[in-house]
Amino acid sequence: MALPLRDDVAPRRFPWVTLALILANIVVFLVLQPSAFQSQPEPGTTDPHEAHRMVDAERFANRWAAIPCEVVSGKPVSQHPSACHDRPDGPTPAHKLVFLALLTSIFLHGGVAHIGGNMLFLWVFGNNVEDRLGPVTYLVMYLVGGVVASLGFVLVRPHTAETLVGASGAIAAVMGAYLVFFPRGRILTVVSTAAFQVVYVPAAIVLILFFVTQFMTPGEDIAWQAHVAGMVFGFVAALVLGRMPWIRRRAEADA
Repeated sequence: MALPLRDDVAPRRFPWVTLALILANIVVFLVLQPSAFQSQPEPGTTDPHEAHRMVDAERFANRWAAIPCEVVSGKPVSQHPSACHDRPDGPTPAHKLVFLALLTSIFLHGGVAHIGGNMLFLWVFGNNVEDRLGPVTYLVMYLVGGVVASLGFVLVRPHTAETLVGASGAIAAVMGAYLVFFPRGRILTVVSTAAFQVVYVPAAIVLILFFVTQFMTPGEDIAWQAHVAGMVFGFVAALVLGRMPWIRRRAEADA
């Protein structure tokens, strides 16, 4: 396990967009998402209140999360499109903007650990990528990267009705861009070997290991396909954007 804590590259400008994205995710998690996302009921509970909380969470997820077979068919699951070989848990909305859900899903999270880890990664890698790209270009890359990451998952599992939530695909795009712009940066990282160690590791090693280990992720609870697609998108986008005159001038000023 490798957990990044911070990098040694100091941004020249305050990362307002990165901070705003972090705050937006936290507000959605604490205010807009139903309470069962923060503390899920115990499995098999017979408490009516707890059962209602879970149904409320499932209804919310089915409306605002990306569902691959809905994206493929362009229709919500409630209309029984042929692309959907199963159905999600809980109530399904009769009317849903299935393509908008590709965007809204990247602001939803499935628990405290989920959002906590994602926001830590976003802060560590996002502030310098924002500094290099500028706030508007960075925000566009983040949002498009999140959508592309979700589409990567859809491409691999087009007929599932599994709900897809989380900012990790968009953050993976930021990490791919960081690899292009700051490969020689150093990341203060908690490394788990025989014991926990906190050491500086070259950014290129941290990010390449992150990419490779996605293919070793067990189970179906982690959408590793979205991470891979997002990181590849961010890497390629950074190669292209890095040639733009205004971004080249930023790079020269930072040298």
